[in-house]
Amino acid sequence: MGGMASLTARIVSRAPGYDRSSKSPTISYRETVVTHLMKTQETLTNEELIDYVYYDIAGKYLNEKINDWSQTKMWYDTVFELSEPVRYRYGIGVLNMQVMNGGFEQYFDNDYGIFAEETLNGLKKIGAELTFALLKSAIKILNKHKEPQTDLFEFITQNKYWENEEIEQELDRLDDEYYKLEEKENLTELLGNYLRSCEIK
Repeated sequence: MGGMASLTARIVSRAPGYDRSSKSPTISYRETVVTHLMKTQETLTNEELIDYVYYDIAGKYLNEKINDWSQTKMWYDTVFELSEPVRYRYGIGVLNMQVMNGGFEQYFDNDYGIFAEETLNGLKKIGAELTFALLKSAIKILNKHKEPQTDLFEFITQNKYWENEEIEQELDRLDDEYYKLEEKENLTELLGNYLRSCEIK
């Protein structure tokens, strides 16, 4: 199985444990993940390390800090309180999960697109050039169609883009390209190797 599918399979397989109302990784339904108490960061596999950062660090912190997930600005600000490696893992993870489940349309419709520009930074950092290029193209599509006085955050959270069928058609074409990345770019390996080189906190 290719890298893109590998990362996706581990996230999508936990869909029943992913609280869509909270938009945060839940911990109670996750598979048994070997934590830092049982293994050191050096001996975790890439997938174990990715899971640990996503559920045990990002998920725990967000669930503790946010009570009302309808407050999108609070959600956004709280994610930016995470350390850079954890923030990048969160952004890349939700991008891949959302696009593989329902395309870029779902990614933006569920408001995860508010992290798109920061996720670009993460993709560049880990060397995921192909995924970076597609996400950048998706952002350009939205920017091209929004009013100059409207920022991207407002455009996404107020769902103004769905008034334009051309946006949906252009994003659909990007979906097809994204699904073909499986054998071209090993996102699990790139992200895991990056996290392994960082001080995770």
